[in-house]
Amino acid sequence: MINANIIASISEKTLWDIAIMERNRAEQESRELSDRSYVGSEGTNVFFLGSKNSGKSSLIMRFLDRDENPKPTVALEYLFGRRSRGANTIKDVTHIWELGGGTFLTKLIDTVITLRTI
Repeated sequence: MINANIIASISEKTLWDIAIMERNRAEQESRELSDRSYVGSEGTNVFFLGSKNSGKSSLIMRFLDRDENPKPTVALEYLFGRRSRGANTIKDVTHIWELGGGTFLTKLIDTVITLRTI
């Protein structure tokens, strides 16, 4: 879509100049979108912990839109989900960690929660 600045300067520019300006604007928008997408490209970490049979795995399966029956969690489990914001964009990634066994395996939390992931 041609913005107001281009319309205001039509009488001063040739058609070729307007096409070059529009291409440059589109490239700039593409770079800005790419830069914004790159910021979150490493993904988001989500950590679930709770009592045995509290529904952690069921909640995760619903979040990921999976129809599978959840299996009992053994120690620390990892899943991931990807979704794109639109066509031709980098996908958002969510890293999902689930700690089973209640407080018995809490030392495994150090594997997931680090200075880099906070």
